Amino acid sequence: MDRYLSIWKRSQFNLLPNPDASRSLTYGENLNHILSKETCKEALNEITRWPEYKISPLVSWPGLARELNLVDISFKDESKRFNLGSFKALGGAYAVYRFLKSTIEQKLAIKIESDDLRNATYRDITTELTVTTATDGNHGRSVAWGAQIFGCKATIYVPASCSVSRITAIEEFGATVIQTSLSYDETVALCAKEAEKQNAQIISDTSWDDYQDIPAQIMQGYSIIAEEALKEYFTRPFRQAIPPSHIFLQAGVGGMAAAMAGYFWAHLGERRPKIIIVEPETAACLYASAAEGTLTKATGDKETGKVHTLMAGLDCGEASPIAWEILSHGADFFMTISDTITGPTMKLIASSPFGDPVLEAGESSIAGLAALIMTATHEDTREVLGLSPDSRILLMNSEGIMDQSLYQELVVEDQSK
Repeated sequence: MDRYLSIWKRSQFNLLPNPDASRSLTYGENLNHILSKETCKEALNEITRWPEYKISPLVSWPGLARELNLVDISFKDESKRFNLGSFKALGGAYAVYRFLKSTIEQKLAIKIESDDLRNATYRDITTELTVTTATDGNHGRSVAWGAQIFGCKATIYVPASCSVSRITAIEEFGATVIQTSLSYDETVALCAKEAEKQNAQIISDTSWDDYQDIPAQIMQGYSIIAEEALKEYFTRPFRQAIPPSHIFLQAGVGGMAAAMAGYFWAHLGERRPKIIIVEPETAACLYASAAEGTLTKATGDKETGKVHTLMAGLDCGEASPIAWEILSHGADFFMTISDTITGPTMKLIASSPFGDPVLEAGESSIAGLAALIMTATHEDTREVLGLSPDSRILLMNSEGIMDQSLYQELVVEDQSK
C-alpha cells in the first residue's frame, strides 16, 4: 500500500463527525418541499423520456478495493451524462423545462409535454423568454442545453476564475456568456440583480430566502443518480447485489450531495449508507456550517481569507440553504482536503496501478476518492467511519475532462516528467 498510496496517507485532512446527525431520525415532512419520493418520481418519469437519456454506468474498482481492504469500491460515472460531461446535466435542463412548461400552461390554460417544446409548438412564446444563471461551468452548460432543446434564450454569468474551455463548452449551446471580474458567490448575486432588470428567469442551483422552488427542482433531477445506482447495485450477481455502506460525496453549494443524501434517507431510513461530505479546505462552507451548527460561510485560505480552489466546480463560499436543511441532519461526516492532492488523484483515476478501469475525471471529480484513500489508510479514521473488509463504497465521478488545459497540466504533462 505504501508504494502507491503514500501521497494520500501523508496528506492532511480534517474529519468532523456531524453532531446533529441521527441514524434513527425519520426523513421529515418538513423536507418534502425540497425532495420527496413523489417529486423524485416525477423528475425520473420526465427525464427518462428524453431521447438522450441513458443510465450512467456503475463502475467497480476491485483493485483499489483490495488495496484498501474493502469489499467494493464503485464509481457512478457521470462523465458522459447527456454528452454534457457532468451530473449537472440532470438538474439545470430539467428546471428550464419546468419553467417553460409552467409559463405556457398558465398563459394558455392548457397542459403540455416536453415533446411540445422540442417540436417548437409554442415557439412564439418560448423565444421571447430568457433563462439565466451563475455558474463555474457545468451547471451553466446544462441550463444552456435546456434552453437550446426547449426553445428559449440563455444568458450565463461566470466568475473571473472560469476557464476558457468551460466558457466555450457553454457557448456551444447558443448561450450568451458574460464573464465577470468577481468570485463565484459575488457572480451569483450579480446574476440575480441583472435577472430582475432584464426580466429573465433565474435557474440557479443554489437557493436563498425567497428563491427555493427551482433549486429544489434541480435537486430532484439529481436524485435520478441515486435511483439508478440502487437499481444497478441490485442487478449485480447475487453476492454482490448489496447497496453501499458508505458514500463519499464532493460538494460545492451542496445540491447534489443533499439530493443523494435525501434520496437514500427517504427511501432506506436507518438502513441508508453513511454519508461523508468532502470539500476543498479553502472552500468548505458545509464543513464550516456543521462546525458552527448553522449556515456559515467558508473561511477560505488561512493566509488570505480568499475562497478559491483548483476544484472549480466546488469553488463555493456559501452553501445552498435548502441543501443544508437536508445535510444538517442527513450527513454523517464532513471532511476537508487540500488542493495539493488534486493532480495525484486525477492521475490515479486516469491510470490505476491496480488494474482498475480508466475513467475520464476532471478536477472537481476527485474529492470523494481522495478522501476515501486518506481515511482508509489510517486505522483511527477507519474506526471512526466504520470502514471494514465488509464495507462497500460508492463514489461519484461527477464530471469528465471539462478543462482540457488544466488536465493537460496536471495529468498528461506531469506523467511525462
